[in-house]
Amino acid sequence: MRTRTRNRVLAGTALAVGALTVASPAYAALPAPVADAYVVSTQALGGMVAVAPSPHSAYPSGGTQTLVGLNVGPVATTSVLTATTAGNPADGTASASATVDKLGLDLGVASVSLTGVNSTCTATPAGATGSGLIAGGSITVGIIPTNLQANAPANTRIDIPLVGSIVLNEQTTDANGALTVNAVHITLLPALNGANLVIGHAECGGAEPAAAVPMINASVAGAGGGAVVAGILATVYVRRRNARTAATGA
Repeated sequence: MRTRTRNRVLAGTALAVGALTVASPAYAALPAPVADAYVVSTQALGGMVAVAPSPHSAYPSGGTQTLVGLNVGPVATTSVLTATTAGNPADGTASASATVDKLGLDLGVASVSLTGVNSTCTATPAGATGSGLIAGGSITVGIIPTNLQANAPANTRIDIPLVGSIVLNEQTTDANGALTVNAVHITLLPALNGANLVIGHAECGGAEPAAAVPMINASVAGAGGGAVVAGILATVYVRRRNARTAATGA
């Protein structure tokens, strides 16, 4: 009888250990929330200088950065460029956005016109979502224009002969769960320096809430923590069994 009782208790212990291990919270790998945003960034094109990320906002410390017009390298616009980032370590969230109403690019062999660029990214400890959209646009090679799709699905790629490729609403996630969104990413052919141009960049990643104090550390539970819990439960079982034995004299 005692053998069957012991087996039931040990089985219950195994189930309890499994439940505790499964219930351990899974947070993003980043130690703290991060975010980054800018409206335009280009590498040098022939005789045109490179454009550093402009305007640029990064969390921490975050906030909104704006430029009223820009005419540098291949970029030309009279519109307001806005980049914003924010984060909250208490709940592990972060956000980023980049917007500009109208912008043109001179690629030498082609010209690009964009309207209504709007990239966003929102992150929590569970993951991140976002989008990089344009209201409209075109790329003209010689006298032949190619329209760019408005509100394109994620990672819509367009190959442009003699120029390179364009990816609309480009989205990638790294090993830490941070999401990078580019409304427009242009990659030129090697003959054109293989340069990269990004319009509308928003990046964000969530993290474990600073206020969270798990009952059992998630890293311990993932690396032998189950054995620790099992040992505690087994000790409780043995003490209770010994107490019953002493009381009954069995």
